[in-house]
Amino acid sequence: MCHDARNVMKGALVMDKLVRNIEIPLAKQRIKKAGLYLVPKERLEELSESAADAYQDYPLHNWLTNGVYDPIASKLIMQTTLAAMQEDAVIYADSEELNGFAVWIPMGFTGSKTIPFLMNGGIQLILHSGLGIIGKLLTYETFAMKLKKKYTGHIDWYLYNLSVRKDAQGKGLGRKLLDPMMEFCDDEKMITYLETNKESNVTLYNRFGFELRETNLVPGSPVLHYSMVRDPK
Repeated sequence: MCHDARNVMKGALVMDKLVRNIEIPLAKQRIKKAGLYLVPKERLEELSESAADAYQDYPLHNWLTNGVYDPIASKLIMQTTLAAMQEDAVIYADSEELNGFAVWIPMGFTGSKTIPFLMNGGIQLILHSGLGIIGKLLTYETFAMKLKKKYTGHIDWYLYNLSVRKDAQGKGLGRKLLDPMMEFCDDEKMITYLETNKESNVTLYNRFGFELRETNLVPGSPVLHYSMVRDPK
């Protein structure tokens, strides 16, 4: 390994340690102060059920399962992803009832790690949906991370997921979940980034200060991808 490559790797490790030891705990403190519920590892499966309920009409998940909503696949996708990133993300809900939840990932995130994904349920997802779903997930994440890098250089807090159960929508849970982290990112002078695959969500996120930067089709799919950025206030 050349000297420059070693320096880059060393810098990445220092940044990772900084994020783990400082940024994530600070964000969790803000969440707790706001009266929200930090979701423990043992409740991630329940959280995934809430996500699957919210994804009933979500274009990306329908494409991943060949155009037909598959609640088991949606649950496995979320459960596997959350379990793989639990130490590197801030995962919280509106309350212990888990009516809605948000997942934020701090600076430096460039995509899911393959081995943790497989070890935390990815194999079950393959057995349920077939190997093809992994190819689609990789296609989507590669595409999504390229756009995130374009607009933030991966120096951002990334709103990886915001989900509210169907029977709890329209009750202000989105604002309850987002406002504390918006304030935290403003205090930290950090850009926030998200993507959505549903046009109606663009207006929702506009209300929180996110601006639409680019609209594309996900490669090999009919699914639109909306890249949105919020500058600190």
